[in-house]
Amino acid sequence: MKLYIANTTKQRHVFTFRMLETGRLRQIPIPHGGQMQVLDGSSDEIDAVIQHHQAYGLVDSSRIDQSKAFIGLCYSINKPVSSAVIEKTLRDNDHHLTREAHNRRQASVAALDSTLRESGTGYSGEMEFSAERTKGRDDGDDVSDINEKIVTPKSGSRKK
Repeated sequence: MKLYIANTTKQRHVFTFRMLETGRLRQIPIPHGGQMQVLDGSSDEIDAVIQHHQAYGLVDSSRIDQSKAFIGLCYSINKPVSSAVIEKTLRDNDHHLTREAHNRRQASVAALDSTLRESGTGYSGEMEFSAERTKGRDDGDDVSDINEKIVTPKSGSRKK
């Protein structure tokens, strides 16, 4: 049996595992958006590697459509992960990360606003926070720009 691991992140990943029989450590570099056959062995060996890495987010490539979260690595047994699955997962990961970054920015501004309100400095609200990201020199055309403004309500006014 063969085990294929696909890297659906935008960075190189070194897939590391121990051989079941010998305990020998194996490290296999997988380029971003690529995949490698990491093991050709028995079903027990493959199951051990999969079970160990599932705790760290390894997902069966046939179940990716059912996932609503970021997926860094996926696997397939006896056949390579299809390029369509890798491409779709890379796109979905971009959306997951963008949404999570937006949620974290909102939570950060809300926490700062709350801290300032409770500090006794006379702050009454209505803070405006802007986040902007433009393409850097190493970014390709597929990098999305971020231009977002988060405004906190003034003290005593209600959020609509």
